[in-house]
Amino acid sequence: MLKVYLGDTATSDGLWLALPLGSRERQDAMKFGDRGTVEIGAVTSPLEGLKEHLEGMTLRPGQGIRELEFLERHTDCMTEREKGIFQAALEIERPHSVMEVVNLSCNLDKFVLYEGASSHEELGKRVLGDEEMSEKVALYLDYGAAGKKYADSHAGCFNQLGYVARTGEALEPLYDGNRLPGPGYDKSCVIQVWLSSPYYAAGNHRYYPVSLPASDDRLALAEEKLGWRNLAEYEVANVSCPVHELESCLPFSRDVREMNAFAGLLAEKNILGDAATREKLFAALEAEMPENMAQALEIAAGLERYTMLPEEVKTAGDYADYYLEEAQIYIEDEIQQFFDYDKFGEYRMRKDGVVSTEYGLVVREDRAIRPLSEELEEFKLFSPLKGFIYLYDEDWGGIRNEPDELSPCDLCQYEDKILERIGQEHLEEEGERGLAVYLHNRLLNRKVFSMEPAVESWDGKLWGVLKVKSHGPLSPQELSGLMEEWQGQESDGWGEGFEQREIKTEEGELCVSFWNSDNDFFIKTEQELKQGQTQDFGMQMGGNG
Repeated sequence: MLKVYLGDTATSDGLWLALPLGSRERQDAMKFGDRGTVEIGAVTSPLEGLKEHLEGMTLRPGQGIRELEFLERHTDCMTEREKGIFQAALEIERPHSVMEVVNLSCNLDKFVLYEGASSHEELGKRVLGDEEMSEKVALYLDYGAAGKKYADSHAGCFNQLGYVARTGEALEPLYDGNRLPGPGYDKSCVIQVWLSSPYYAAGNHRYYPVSLPASDDRLALAEEKLGWRNLAEYEVANVSCPVHELESCLPFSRDVREMNAFAGLLAEKNILGDAATREKLFAALEAEMPENMAQALEIAAGLERYTMLPEEVKTAGDYADYYLEEAQIYIEDEIQQFFDYDKFGEYRMRKDGVVSTEYGLVVREDRAIRPLSEELEEFKLFSPLKGFIYLYDEDWGGIRNEPDELSPCDLCQYEDKILERIGQEHLEEEGERGLAVYLHNRLLNRKVFSMEPAVESWDGKLWGVLKVKSHGPLSPQELSGLMEEWQGQESDGWGEGFEQREIKTEEGELCVSFWNSDNDFFIKTEQELKQGQTQDFGMQMGGNG
C-alpha cells in the first residue's frame, strides 16, 4: 500500500491518502489536488526508494492524483526483480516530477541487471564472461579493474539484487502527461488479461492485470496477489490486446497458462509484426474455430500449413474461376452462360477445405479444415423487459410529458405491436443473419448463423427474447460469450435504438427497454428460466455487467 501526505503550500492544509482509493476518497483527493500548489510532504511505501524521490514533488492539477494511483497499481504488479531494477533506475535517473517517475517505471527494459554482482570484482567477472575464460587466462585478469571501468563508463549502481546499469538506449516518453498507460503495462505485451478473486477484491481493485507473455515469477506473483493456489484452475475475467484484431479471434475458453504459452509463441516468432503473417493467423483462427487456447497455440505453431488465396479470390464464384484456371480446365464459350460458377465454387470449396473468413479465403495443406455443421441448433435467450407509456392527454389533445411505468404483466397486451415494431428495425444488409452480423468475436460470428430479437409472453409476463440459430451446439463458454455480446446490444446497440423509437398505441406512445441497470437484470436460456435450472452458462448481471 502506498500512503502519501499532500500539503497545500498556500494554506498549510494537509490530506493523507492511502492508495488504492475508494470512489469517495478519490473525489476528495481530486478536489484537494486541484486547489493550487499541492506538494507531497511524506510517503510510506513497501518499495524502497520511492519515498525519497516522491517527497517534495508537486502534483499537477487534474492529473497528479491519477499518476499516484498508477504508480500504486503498477508497482503492485512488479516482481521483486522488477522492483529492484526500478529502485536502481530512480537512483540513476533522479527524476524531478511524478510524471517522470511514471515514465521511468515503464522503461525498465532500458536497464540491465547483473544479478548477484555486489562488488566491482564480481561485476568484472560478469562483464568479461568469467565462465568463457580458460582457467590459465582467468588467473591473470584484474576483474576488479574491469568492473570499475565498466561502472565508471556506465550510469549504474549496486543494490540488493546486484548491479543495475543503463543499456544506452534512450528512455521513451510513453506518458505525455495526458493519457496514462494501463496499470499492468509492459512493452512486450501481446495479450492483457484481467483476473479477479474475492480475496483480491476485498482490499484492492476489482481486477488484477497481467501482461502476457509473462515470466514464471510474474505468474507466481499473480497467484500470490489473488490468493490462488494454481492459475490453471481459473479462467480470465477479461481480455484486451494492443493489436485489437487478435482479441476478436480468441476462443472463450481461456486458461491463463495456455494463453501465456500462446502469447509467448506470437512474441518469439514475431507473428504480429508482419502484416501478411498476422492476417494469416487471424484467418486460420477464424476458420478453425478453436475451442480453447491449447488448440489456438497448435494453430499458431503450425501456421506454415495454412495458405491464403490471392486477394482477388473473394467469393465462391471467384474460387470457381481460380480452381478451373489452376486445374487448366477450359469451359467452351457457348456453354459458359449455362454454367453456375457460384454453385460449382461452393462445391469445390467444401471438397477442397477452403474457408471464407473476414481476412480472405484460407486453406490448410495437410488436412481439410473442419466444416461448419449443416444442422442448425435453435435456442432462445430471455431477459426482463421494462416499459414506459406517454399517455394521451384528452384535455389539450397532446401527450403527457411524464411517462407511466408499465410492469412486464402490463406489457403483455402490447405484444403484437412490439413485435411489429421489432420487424421494422430489421435492416436489409443484415439479411437472414440479423444481429449475428455484428458479433465482435470472429469465431462466434462464424458459428452463430442468426440472431433475431423478439418478445414472448410466459408466466403472465412479457419477456425480451433473442432467437438464435447456430451451426451445432455452443459450448458453455461460447454461450456465455454470446450472452455478453447480446447484453451489449441490449444496453448500447440495437436495444438503445429500439427504446428511443416510440410505438403508437390507442392509449399513447410506448417505449420498451430490453435492458436496465437494476441488480436483478439477467440473461437466461429458455430452459433455465422456465425450468428454474441453474446452469454454468447462465448470466446474471446488473448495471453494465
